[in-house]
Amino acid sequence: MMDVDRVRSEVLEILTHKLHKLPPLADGLANGFDYEGQRLVPDITDNHLDIAEVAMDLEDAFGINFEETLPGGPGMETIGQVIAFIIAKLGLSAPSGSGAAP
Repeated sequence: MMDVDRVRSEVLEILTHKLHKLPPLADGLANGFDYEGQRLVPDITDNHLDIAEVAMDLEDAFGINFEETLPGGPGMETIGQVIAFIIAKLGLSAPSGSGAAP
């Protein structure tokens, strides 16, 4: 069963692997870097192919569809918003105080 922490760590792993402007995770930890507050476009990438590849990887990993808005688009500008979108799509509840709204 997927839980919120696992979703978050898998999303970050996929993004740091694909988007080389993000610092790599150290043993799965952020080491003080605010991944969830990072704006994907244009801060991390302005390449539409990067966004499309990340979207496909996330869809495959979680069995979801982004439908009309891809990561980096309206309502999913930050990594935290992408994580919250996936959590909501999976029907999971974000832990209280996480700052991630479904």
